[in-house]
Amino acid sequence: MKPMFNILVVDDDLKNIQVGINFLKQNTNYHLVFATSGEQALERVKETSFDLILLDIMMPVLDGFEVCKILKADEQTKQIPVIFLTAKHEEDSVMEGFKVGGADYITKPFNAAELNARVKTHLELHYFYQQEIAKLKEVLMYSQKAETIKFIAGGVAHDCKNFLTVVPYNLEMLEKISGEKQDSSDNSLELIHDTKVAISRVSGLIDHFFSLNKDDKGDSELVDMNEVAADISKVYKDWLRHNIDFSIELLSQPALTMANKLHVEQVLLNLLINAQHAVMEKMDNGQTDGTIRLLIERVEQVGNEELRQNMPYLQISVIDNGIGIREKSLEQIFDAFFTTKEDRGGSGLGLAVSKHILKTHEGAIFVDSIEGKGTTFTIYLPFAELS
Repeated sequence: MKPMFNILVVDDDLKNIQVGINFLKQNTNYHLVFATSGEQALERVKETSFDLILLDIMMPVLDGFEVCKILKADEQTKQIPVIFLTAKHEEDSVMEGFKVGGADYITKPFNAAELNARVKTHLELHYFYQQEIAKLKEVLMYSQKAETIKFIAGGVAHDCKNFLTVVPYNLEMLEKISGEKQDSSDNSLELIHDTKVAISRVSGLIDHFFSLNKDDKGDSELVDMNEVAADISKVYKDWLRHNIDFSIELLSQPALTMANKLHVEQVLLNLLINAQHAVMEKMDNGQTDGTIRLLIERVEQVGNEELRQNMPYLQISVIDNGIGIREKSLEQIFDAFFTTKEDRGGSGLGLAVSKHILKTHEGAIFVDSIEGKGTTFTIYLPFAELS
């Protein structure tokens, strides 16, 4: 649907106004308003938001130059493009029009084709400008919101770290007590060990919380994604419903990449949790079986401009048969604060953060989904060859 444009035509000669309006009113997307003096024009701009002003130069009391100066000095009207209307013998005053902020000029008597072309051009330019300003404002809003979240999250992370300090000590005590009482059928020591590993990861994530704001990989090391996936799957399986089938297929060789281990763990765990939510939602709606697959492969060529060509990558896929993602949401799925789980407490940050992490690791993330059928998230990390 095309936008409606408000155009103000200002001329003290009603005949000129009528001619101009007759030429322009054929376009149904133009809403035309007229004024017969500079003073009246300034009143009109207080009442209506205009996209373009056609302004006669020669008017009594307040001429077009003075009106334009007033418009350009006002924050509310300074961005409205002004096209001066000038008689042929007044062409030497065109430069003055540009000096006071005019965007263009049209000579009288009007030529229909010229009038329509110039009006169309400046309306399109103004519309594009307004759209870009709106985008910049949105980016600024997201930036401010992100800074606020970072500030709040920093305080939360600090408090969480304080609370966590007592947990390892308590686990050590439980481990000692369980070790003294353990019999062959007791698996409490194994459960305590798994809990200690999970707490250690949480503590590590908190320690590295602010490193996400950097444009590098932080503490990079040689990481085997086979081991990362296997370790995460042990914890992840405990969260799953018993009727969700989770399978993992690792690479037949070490799946090596240079990465910040905590960061890539965070990405993988986030994708698995998202998959669980998608499958559970579909099962709550009547589906009897749920499946989630984690697959690690090596690929030699990736046909995507976000990644380097002629080099090997690890291709890690998280595949589910859950609720799927609506087609109109796929374009925004990696945008900060966009979430398909707003009613269930989704923050809209998980996938945006994951994309940022992978980008700093010279990798990428993609999604393929069919609503009602399932979703596949695929991440790529550069494969590290052992020399």
